[in-house]
Amino acid sequence: MSRQHATRAVGIRLFKSVNTAVLRPNTQPGSIKVSRRVCISVAIWALVCSVHATRGSEPTPSAVAKSAPISNREAAEFVKEYYAELSRSDISGVVGKFGESVNYREDRQRDRAYIEKDLRDYVAHWPSLNLKPETVTISAKDDGSAELNFNVVYSVANQSNKKSSSGYSSNTWIVRRVNGEMKIVSQREAVHPNPTAADKPPHSQSHEDDEALSDEELKKRGDIQIEIPTAKASKPSITPAAKAAHKSPADFIIALDIGHTPLRGGAISARGVFEYRFNRRLVAELFAQLQAIGFIRAFVINPQGDEISLVHRSAEANQQKADLFLAIHHDSVKDKYLKNWEIDGKTQKYCDDFHGYSIFISRKNAKADESDQFADKLGRALLDAGFTPTLHHVAQENRPILDRTKGIYAFDDLVVLKTAKMPALLLECGVIVNRAEEEKLNNAVYREPLIEAIGRGVESFAQTVSTAP
Repeated sequence: MSRQHATRAVGIRLFKSVNTAVLRPNTQPGSIKVSRRVCISVAIWALVCSVHATRGSEPTPSAVAKSAPISNREAAEFVKEYYAELSRSDISGVVGKFGESVNYREDRQRDRAYIEKDLRDYVAHWPSLNLKPETVTISAKDDGSAELNFNVVYSVANQSNKKSSSGYSSNTWIVRRVNGEMKIVSQREAVHPNPTAADKPPHSQSHEDDEALSDEELKKRGDIQIEIPTAKASKPSITPAAKAAHKSPADFIIALDIGHTPLRGGAISARGVFEYRFNRRLVAELFAQLQAIGFIRAFVINPQGDEISLVHRSAEANQQKADLFLAIHHDSVKDKYLKNWEIDGKTQKYCDDFHGYSIFISRKNAKADESDQFADKLGRALLDAGFTPTLHHVAQENRPILDRTKGIYAFDDLVVLKTAKMPALLLECGVIVNRAEEEKLNNAVYREPLIEAIGRGVESFAQTVSTAP
């Protein structure tokens, strides 16, 4: 018998004893009243205890809510609200999102008073704030807390001294529930400012010429000893016997490469934004999509935006034994096709004559045949999703085109592709000097089917890869 049932039974028996005492013959009237009063008190006490015992054995809805795991949606809303409050200088609202003691920025525990002063100094230095968080990824921890990772695109200004800054920051928070409310208990931030106008390189071309080096140039640099496979030497590992034993998404390793770096930003969009920002945002969203469909071993090369060599990118993929290398870029055109226009008080370059995606593979890649197979599946997925390829690389750069319908080109000397030991591909997601296409690529609703199509292309290719070494 459970504790609450036993307690309830005691109460019932006591009530019965009251009735027995009241009806028992040959009992003095005064003693009957006393006995009845005592028994009723004891019985009520027993029943109250039974109610508390019952309630104590089952968690209340509020208790469950206070200890529930933090969901992706809840985390995203929490981050969004934090930066909305900070953008409008609501310091009290922001400080309220921190715990009583926080591992704050410098690997030191800080209280709310310190954090409030730090935030007020920041707002005083930059009165005009525009802070936009991007995709939030969440990882649950054993102690019930959760780690949040995300980037924030920022643009800040101070009209009094005519200073401004823009760029993005990489953020890692640890949050947990405190009395049912989500609180930040650790906060880390790495800031990546955009180069100033004086630091900007000449306008990049649509093809990634700065990412292409001949075999001789690579050898002179001492970066790597290139072994160029012949056309017959590159044989697919997909045999009829192996088709039934392909890798599962959980075992398939995808290396995602963010094209360029914050200091070497690549092409410049029609509105003056470096290509790197487009690449980084799309890789973050694609990584989340791949994780969601089961590719839990996908990883991002150089997520912090360090200045690393081209060979280092493929070397990292090689070291982690990736099954697929996918470099994400955004496109431009030859300088002679660019025109001037005024936007936000500045003169920028644009070209609305070309739009669409393009796919590049290297026939010098160690798995050239598989690279071509992946390009075919990715091109088909993009076409099925309603996207169209651009063909301007043929006329402008005399780039060999392998499939006009799917927009697949050969670019044999792209370093990251020809030095990768696994199937490798570079995807130009759109032409950002095209004013309309730049606007589309800045729209999350437009990017969603693009990212889903890339995910389907990866998924389709993964189903053909053998588990055999």
